[in-house]
This record gives sequence, structure tokens and C-alpha cells, in this order.
Amino acid sequence: MSYEDSDRDAFKQMSNIAEGVATPLYGDETEFPRLEVDADGLGQRFVFGFRGGDQRARPFKLLRTRIAKMAADDGVKLIGVTSAAPNVGKTFVAANLAAALSRLVDTHVCAIDLDMHRPALGPRFGVPDGDGIHDFLTGDVADIRAVGRQVNEERLVVIPGYRRNVATGELLSGPRGDALFAGLRALPAGTLVIVDMPPIFADDDAVIISNRIDGYLLVVEDGRTTKKQVEETIRMLSPAPMLGTVLNRYHRRIFSDDYGYGASYGYGAYY
Repeated sequence: MSYEDSDRDAFKQMSNIAEGVATPLYGDETEFPRLEVDADGLGQRFVFGFRGGDQRARPFKLLRTRIAKMAADDGVKLIGVTSAAPNVGKTFVAANLAAALSRLVDTHVCAIDLDMHRPALGPRFGVPDGDGIHDFLTGDVADIRAVGRQVNEERLVVIPGYRRNVATGELLSGPRGDALFAGLRALPAGTLVIVDMPPIFADDDAVIISNRIDGYLLVVEDGRTTKKQVEETIRMLSPAPMLGTVLNRYHRRIFSDDYGYGASYGYGAYY
């Protein structure tokens, strides 16, 4: 599907930063550069959320229904995806949820990688190396449109991150971080923002981000994430509400083969 005028409007208000002040983006050239990636390439990187008929997308379709209801009923807009520890699959969940949400009618999605010490969202979608959210937050890149990429003709913009030797906590809590979140929150109704957060116990970035979002999903790994880790995560991110938990790498049968799921849903060592 191509972008109509109303589709373009969904991203016009992404903030441009001038001297630490967020101002809306208006004008004729408001689209993000297009990232062309084929379905096979996405599948090789385990992004199934665009594939409505793929059984591997079904858990994310169920999850998007819940998120869409929260958005409609409670005004939830900025949604974090995190985990207690690394290598549990949070980026896998964030990418597929963003893809699935973007297929809903009249829904626009901005997926942003704020796990700035181990960014992985951009590579998940095949975004080539270049400027990332770090460069925007430091002021090296003034316009967010130079960082984000629209995936094919989908209603999804991905804002990637790349490893940089920067003080991420200071950037997130500084004026450009404030302006970034103000711009994300100012996006028009019908736009959802999926934030790939750092693991809770990596540093204090997740706590800083939790103060700027409407809630978060906690990804837990079957047989690895402990009850204590979950309880500590909820405590550390309070008062941000936990919107739900996502069980990843569950290797026991949930649905019968006749329903189309097979015996397990394990996905290796994805971050």
C-alpha cells in the first residue's frame, strides 16, 4: 500500500530539534527514506509479523489485538519492550509486534531502538549501517528523518541504533531526549510507538525510559527468567505499569498440531 496524504500526516509531527526545543516537522518533504526489503530477507531475520497467514505470526497477532485494545480504551501510545537480562528475545518480540501492528487499518507504527549499548532492532529489519538514534540525541544529526527508515510500503518507520561510545543515560535524560519523547508523544492519534528498551539489569537506561512511556511488556524466557527477576523488574520500573508478559522459547506444547502450531516455539539465542 502506498502512502496517502493522511498517512504522511502520521509522521509529520516527529520532532526536529533546534537548540533543545522540539518543533513539529511540516512541509512537503516529510516522509522517511524507504527501506526496501523482501519477505525472505525478513524471514531469515525472524521477522514474521507482516505475514498474516504465517503461523509464526499468530502469537504477535494475538498480542497486537491486546495492545490495540489498550490503545483504544486507555490511550496507551508509547510501549516499551524489555527483559530482566540479555538474550531473552526482547528485540525479536519488539520487531514482530511492530510489524504486526502496522498491518492494522489506520494504524501507524514507529519502532525505535533505545537499547543503545547493544542495538539490534535495525539489523532485524535489514537497516544498513549509518546514522542512528545516538547521532540524533548527541546533535550530530538534527533531523530525525535522516535516521528513520520506512519499511517497504508498510505503515512502519524503524529508527535504528548503532554502537557508539556515548553516555546514554545522560543523553536520554537530557534536553534532546526530552524533545525526542515529546515528539513521539505528539504523533497523531492512530500512531503507536514501540520502544526496544535495554534489559533492566544492564544499566539505568531502562529506568529513565520507563518514566517516559505509558507501559511496558516484559519478555521472559521459559526455564531461565526467575520469579525474583520479574519481581525486581516490576519494582525498579514502578510506577510505569507492566502491560503484560511475553513467554519466549516455550518448548512444550500449547496448541495441538491440528491448530497449526506444532510442538514448540523456541527461537534460539535472539537478543
